Amino acid sequence: MNKKLIRDISASSAQVILNQFLGLIIFFITSRYLDKAVYGEMNWSLAVLTFVTTILSLRLEQIVVRRIAAGHNSSKLLTLFTGHILFTGLLFYILLLAGSFLFPSFFKKHDLLLILAISHLLSFFSSPFKQLANGKENFRFLAVMSSVSNLVRAIWLLIVIAFSSLTIEWILIIYIVSSLAELLICFYIGKYHLEVSINSKHGLKDYFILIRESLPLAGAVILNASIARIDWILLGLFTTAEKTGEYSFAYRVFELSPFPLLILAPVLLSRFSRFFSTKNETHLLQRKQELSLLIRAEMILATFIPLVLNLVWTPFIDYITANKYGAVNESTFFTLSCCLPFLYMNNFFWSVHIARDHLKLIFRITLITFCIILTGDLVFIPLYSAKGAALVYLIATAIEYINFMRLSSMSAIRETWLSPLLCLLISAGSGFSAYFLSGSPFVRLAIAVPLFCFLLLATNQLRKPDLIYLLRCFKLKK
Repeated sequence: MNKKLIRDISASSAQVILNQFLGLIIFFITSRYLDKAVYGEMNWSLAVLTFVTTILSLRLEQIVVRRIAAGHNSSKLLTLFTGHILFTGLLFYILLLAGSFLFPSFFKKHDLLLILAISHLLSFFSSPFKQLANGKENFRFLAVMSSVSNLVRAIWLLIVIAFSSLTIEWILIIYIVSSLAELLICFYIGKYHLEVSINSKHGLKDYFILIRESLPLAGAVILNASIARIDWILLGLFTTAEKTGEYSFAYRVFELSPFPLLILAPVLLSRFSRFFSTKNETHLLQRKQELSLLIRAEMILATFIPLVLNLVWTPFIDYITANKYGAVNESTFFTLSCCLPFLYMNNFFWSVHIARDHLKLIFRITLITFCIILTGDLVFIPLYSAKGAALVYLIATAIEYINFMRLSSMSAIRETWLSPLLCLLISAGSGFSAYFLSGSPFVRLAIAVPLFCFLLLATNQLRKPDLIYLLRCFKLKK
């Protein structure tokens, strides 16, 4: 760890904290003021669009970030990636329009899909410029690019609920305009501040070379897209829009919970890519103190945040959503929150192996995870609805973590297997103790948080040398 890394994490932190805050405003307003069925249908449409655009990207963003971080031609990579995104995005929308004529009954039932697709594709077109900033490790500009859309949406939604009534028509307008603003800002920053332009001299030959490099990732892309949203999509097909709305609410809170991971993920990928451009895994394993601190910090955050959220879930969520999403989602959110330590560790392993170009390993592990989720969802969603989807997701992420541990040399670091287990047990023990001792969420927190910290110290997951090490790093930064 050095002062450059601290500065990168600080910039990435500012971006994520701002985006999480703005996202919470958008999330709160849409979930509270929209009818549950409309909210469920909107989230189902967004899940389908996210699924498709993730596949269309072919995970080229991972390759682009890795190449730019390693010092390759930025203009060439931006040009090729932008061309790919524009072509596949426009082709998808043309097919979507054709589908609306061929299958009118389906699009009548899912009438938000076509309009939300406009907003989603505009954001999709912004992706190459964000990856350019990420690869160049310019996290300040990345923060601006990533925040502008949410900033416009949050402010506009607040104005609407202050002076009018919120309707789905308003939301569609706000989403399209905000995505267009994001695209324009990203283009401006990429060209005039990062000083990288799109150049037509890079032709199809260069593009096919890039695509050929991404082909080993293509299978993993489809699988990861399915893993991320297949439960939402199947819920929309097998259950009601209301049930989809309930599950998507719990899942969105679950997605917002690991915001420290959102801070670390882009930094880790670019740092590992730069590190492995000149060194190998043996050199990385020699940096055990830094890796140990990183993993233990991730595990503490991955278990502390869901501990707090679970203790206050029902009274707090029912209060802010007018009794729509609290009690009904209590067990669903608890099950999803147990996934967080595994998600943190899976991201750590993924970043290392992407940087090392271990694409076949990633594909095999991802394929197993996908098969578990697809099979489990097809069985458990018709039987248990949202609770079944959450349980299947927990089992799949835990098995994915075990597979990474089994096949990765990073498992030589003791914390990769000890810290997730200890922190999960500590969080569960603290939470259940507080839950059964009091019915008040404030008393529960007053019991659970000190107990959680005490047990972390007792099990050596929190250490005095960590604080000394971090203080030394921040002094270096200054």
